[in-house]
Amino acid sequence: MGIDKLCLTTYAIVKTEYLREFWKVSEDEYRLRLYKYFCEMDYAQVMWRPHKFGDDANSRIPYSKVDVNPKYFGSFQYLYDYLENIFGERVDLDYLHVSRIDLTADIENLPIDVVLARLHVSGFNRTSFSIYKGSTIYIGSDPKIRIYDKTKEIKYRLRKGCSLTAWEKGVVESEKQITRIELQLGHYDGNLKNVVDDPVSLVSHFDRLRFYNFEDDEKIASVGGLQMLMSKINRKFRGELNKFRASELETMVKHNYIDSVKEWFEKEKDAALEEIPF
Repeated sequence: MGIDKLCLTTYAIVKTEYLREFWKVSEDEYRLRLYKYFCEMDYAQVMWRPHKFGDDANSRIPYSKVDVNPKYFGSFQYLYDYLENIFGERVDLDYLHVSRIDLTADIENLPIDVVLARLHVSGFNRTSFSIYKGSTIYIGSDPKIRIYDKTKEIKYRLRKGCSLTAWEKGVVESEKQITRIELQLGHYDGNLKNVVDDPVSLVSHFDRLRFYNFEDDEKIASVGGLQMLMSKINRKFRGELNKFRASELETMVKHNYIDSVKEWFEKEKDAALEEIPF
């Protein structure tokens, strides 16, 4: 749905009475963690009261931290209501700093082998690239790029007994093959209001990902950066490549992200939504 994870920090104080009443709160008595208190909610993790360092250093650290995944909420308005429960009031979006945000694009029937053959990324070296079990691509650390078979990941979580969203259930039932392209930004310089005001502008981060018709370009080696080329291209694979030409693939990735975030942020609260996670 465009944004897969949000990590928020703020000097606002969480409503501890609410968290203790409805959820389990654990306490770090030995200063092993940055925050003294930790609460695992159904759709978020909440931490508060820095205590790892001295009083002066702790006072400069945001008092509260909330890690939440937007996929569990039908729209941004539902997510904001969820945050209101955590803080006991409407928190100003300017005061919620985004310490991490994951941007995603989902493409149907895109084989990982095609990604490997066409993908060219800038700003990384070969040591930052790895493939896990032949089906998940990892590149870099910040931003961290992850490209994988989302359908397979959903089915794995289903076998483990994890809860699925309505969209994830639909993917399983339809037997669609979804390839997810995910960018994890660990140093986003902004707050939640910046994201809400212009989520579409974040699509520029996908510019790091370029796709090439390498079979048509004799000078591809001179482009520089990191490119993953398949060593063997059989006839069947050539057919797959032709389905996803470079310019079309770049457009598909960006349009999927833009359409997803616009729908999520612009959607009004609707009592008929299938999933209301609180």
